[in-house]
Amino acid sequence: MKSDRQSKLKQLFIKERQLSCSDICERFGVSIETVRRDLADLEKEGVIRRKYGGAVFNDNTSAPNPIPPYASRTIYDNAEKNNIAREIIKLIEDNTTLALDSGTTIFQLARLLNQRSNLNIITNDLRIAIEVGEHTDHKIYLIGGLLRRDDLITGGFIAQEFLENFSHIDTAVIAADGFIDGLADYNIDMGSLKKAMIHKAQKVIAAIDHTKFRTRALHKVCGISDLDMVVTGNQAPAQSIEALHAAGVEVILVPCK
Repeated sequence: MKSDRQSKLKQLFIKERQLSCSDICERFGVSIETVRRDLADLEKEGVIRRKYGGAVFNDNTSAPNPIPPYASRTIYDNAEKNNIAREIIKLIEDNTTLALDSGTTIFQLARLLNQRSNLNIITNDLRIAIEVGEHTDHKIYLIGGLLRRDDLITGGFIAQEFLENFSHIDTAVIAADGFIDGLADYNIDMGSLKKAMIHKAQKVIAAIDHTKFRTRALHKVCGISDLDMVVTGNQAPAQSIEALHAAGVEVILVPCK
C-alpha cells in the first residue's frame, strides 16, 4: 500500500539521510513514476528535499522550533501537569516495565515514581533518568542516540534500534506536541521514537495538557485507536473527548488549576 511504502521510505531517509531514485526503485520494486510521486508527497510533508536524481532528508532538528525552550515550558500549566502525573501514577503497577517519553508533564510523573517498586524504566530523557536515578532504586535504561541539547533528549534511528533489545513494554506513557485525530510531533525523529514505544507497549497512555488539542504538529505519531487512555485537563475540547470515547479510549480529565 502507498501509505505503508511511504512510511517505510521515511524511515529509510531518517536512517540513511540521502537516497537516489534508482535505489528506491530497486528496494521497493516500483516504477520511477511511483518514486517521483512518493517523493513529491514527502516533500510536501517537509520530510525530504528533492534534488537531481533523488532526495535528502530534511533534518528539521535544525529548523526553527515552534516549541518554547524546556526551561520556559516548565512554568506553563504546572497545576494541570502535576494533576495529570498524579492520575497516571495510580495506573502504574509495581514489578513492570515502563517506557517514559520526554517532556515536562512526564517529568512530573517521574518525580512520583518513588511511590512504586521494582520498575524497569526505559526513557530517552536525560532529566527523567537523573530524577529517577537519584530518588529511586528502579532499573533505568537510557536510550542512546543523537542528543538534542536544547531538551536533553536522544533520538534518531539509533534510538529506535535501541528499543529492539526489549521483548515488550508493559506501559508506555507518551507525550505529544499536538492532537487532532491522534498524537503528532513537530520532529520526525521524535515522532518515530514514540511510534516504536507504542508498538512495543501492551498499554499506551497519552499524557497531554489541554492546549495540545489546539495544536497541529506536522508528523503523525499514532491514531486514536492506538491509544488505551488519555489523561488531560478538563478544558480539553468536548468534541475531541467525544471522539476519544467513540473510539473506545478511556479519558481521565483533571483540573487545569
